Amino acid sequence: MNPFFTIITASLNRGPLIQKTLDSVRNQTFKDLEHLVIDGGSTDNTLEFLNAFAGTYPLAFFSEPDQGIADALNKGLKHARGNYVLVLQADDGFSDFHVLENVHALLNDQAADIYAFPVMMHHPEKGKIKLKPIRLKGWNRFKFIFLHQGTFVHRRMFEKIGHFNTDYKIAMDYDFFYRALTINPVIRFGRFPVAEMSGEGIGTCHSYLPERLKEEEKVQKGNEKTIGWRCLQAFFRCLYVPYKQLKK
Repeated sequence: MNPFFTIITASLNRGPLIQKTLDSVRNQTFKDLEHLVIDGGSTDNTLEFLNAFAGTYPLAFFSEPDQGIADALNKGLKHARGNYVLVLQADDGFSDFHVLENVHALLNDQAADIYAFPVMMHHPEKGKIKLKPIRLKGWNRFKFIFLHQGTFVHRRMFEKIGHFNTDYKIAMDYDFFYRALTINPVIRFGRFPVAEMSGEGIGTCHSYLPERLKEEEKVQKGNEKTIGWRCLQAFFRCLYVPYKQLKK
């Protein structure tokens, strides 16, 4: 039988950081899961940690060069057997050992295509910050409204709209959810944080901001077909981009 959850982790030279992720998944009280680690051919001690955890819980890992995070996640999706898929990167972890047990109670009927939860971010200057998914309808046309560490996606969504677009190095998750929302999926929102993430990832770190903003604009131009929305997006970028650069 297929597991209920598939956790996919993309990794490249993450060394000891990945141990937190492996521990976090292995120690979940809910055991009907599989954890797929797609390693991009690490040259540090990542494989030592993976081998040490092998056989202690349903972990499978693959190590070979890839074309970036989107390519690694797509490799994971090809092997995924779970009903719901969650992306948990190599410096992320679940908020506590009961997360999947609590989430399963909400997802057991499998009615939701997407179930989005808050995520706690460890900001290097501000400390812990609770990031909530945005519920405002249509806001995805302007900004990314989900965080992949907190968003469980039913496997049927990947069957309907495809996998991650490898043209994107940072905004592949924004592109995926932009496409997903065009087919009016069943979306539900959870209240409790399910994961913790660092503030140094490519989606949050300021050093990646210019490239991220460019990719977000590319996502909008590539997916939005309505002229009115495209005009509103252009107006929003005129305000949002200078604001983010000033804030940086």
